[in-house]
Amino acid sequence: MTRPGTIADADPVPVVVSYLRGRADVLAEFGDPARVGKENVPPYPRLRVSNPPSGSDRFLGRLVAPVVRLECLGDLDGTPGAEALRRGLYVALGAVADLPAHTPGPGEPIVTYVESSAAGGEVPTTGGQPRWLADVRVYLCHPDTVPT
Repeated sequence: MTRPGTIADADPVPVVVSYLRGRADVLAEFGDPARVGKENVPPYPRLRVSNPPSGSDRFLGRLVAPVVRLECLGDLDGTPGAEALRRGLYVALGAVADLPAHTPGPGEPIVTYVESSAAGGEVPTTGGQPRWLADVRVYLCHPDTVPT
């Protein structure tokens, strides 16, 4: 017997990563689904998806609205350049905006809405790595928490 899912199972990062890895427009920018994920490792450019501290635990049982950070990272040598990183970030943001129209698989969290949380911009890492980043708020619930 499997246990029912809860809001603890409604993690937006794997949902966003999986969705972006399947998008042709995102893959056209990054070249390989392995360049979209939670890590900051070569090769670059890379799209990193993470959870910065922020968001909302709306209703503590049905709907959560965590913030998801998208970071388009370049190499320390400056490649592929600011314009390519900006473009990659905004292609990814456009794709994430389409996520509520995506039909989740059985048992996968349901994304109901996506909105901008912090505008995109060029913010190098503390080590000087080129980076463009933006935050989005992803409203989602686990299908087992939806009243019938």
